Amino acid sequence: MKRNITLIAIPIIATFLFVVTYNQPAFAENMTVTIPFGAANPNFDTPTVEWFSPSVVTVRAGDTITWVNKDKEIHNITSGNGINRIEFATTNRVGTPDGLFQSGSFKPGQSWSYTFTTPGIYHYFCSIHPWMNGAVVVNQQVPTVATDASGQAITKWPVVEKTLDGQYEADLSWEPHVILTNEKVTMVFQFYNGITGRMIEGGVPYKLAIVQNGKELFRTDGHTQIGGDFKYFVFDKPGTVTFRFQNVGDGNSFVDFTTMVYQNPNETNANTPVIQPARNVALGQEFTLLFIGPPIVLVVVMILWAKGVFSGLRNTSKMSHTEKKRSPL
Repeated sequence: MKRNITLIAIPIIATFLFVVTYNQPAFAENMTVTIPFGAANPNFDTPTVEWFSPSVVTVRAGDTITWVNKDKEIHNITSGNGINRIEFATTNRVGTPDGLFQSGSFKPGQSWSYTFTTPGIYHYFCSIHPWMNGAVVVNQQVPTVATDASGQAITKWPVVEKTLDGQYEADLSWEPHVILTNEKVTMVFQFYNGITGRMIEGGVPYKLAIVQNGKELFRTDGHTQIGGDFKYFVFDKPGTVTFRFQNVGDGNSFVDFTTMVYQNPNETNANTPVIQPARNVALGQEFTLLFIGPPIVLVVVMILWAKGVFSGLRNTSKMSHTEKKRSPL
């Protein structure tokens, strides 16, 4: 008797543990970004290689980033776009905050944290030292199993639903089960008698519409055979999706299946921004020529003028002009 109770209890406990584990939010991570010594120095040959280490970090929605100030100056973290060092030296620009997040000033040895909840690419800078730029790439949390629109796990395939009037049972499966943007999805489906559960050998006419985020993306009609029917589709945006079968059996029967489409992490990573490094000797030489070059040219011109080089050129030009007048041609 005890053995029988144990055998019954094991699958119940296993199912309970699965549901509890699935419904728990994914474990968020805490990433650290360091503000290194020398970041407050706008020179091109700085003590540090980059303004923030790492200058670009990739996380998932729900993750937290902590910035640690290991410099000798006060800094802050301001969302938006900073400027480069040439702009800092030649203009009055100080960067453009976008208002998404702002840390306030924190001293050497202190830190500040922010949790990113929405996928996207976030640029930030230090408004005290606006040449200090960084970026955060936030990818969407992609589950390991498919879910419906309400977030409930889909663990049994195909998904079985009856039409509202109960006349038909619709079986639908899609592959891959977890749908990502810009990946081909194969939908396979079949209709059965809603009362007897038997396959309808003659096939069933239907209309299929795909609706995402309230907008119809696709519509077609068809006729299932003994082996059912299938369709392909590619989603270019994430969001809630409804596979809607209408006019099943050429009547008013209809049924909906819902799921989620997630942003493909590979696409987000492909757009990872590039942040100008802090230490850049080659750019420093260009920067030096930009400011020292014009004065040098001016000095050379003044020296040549003083030596009469330009006067000689003017006299030569006058002589050439006179000779042209005297020419019989």
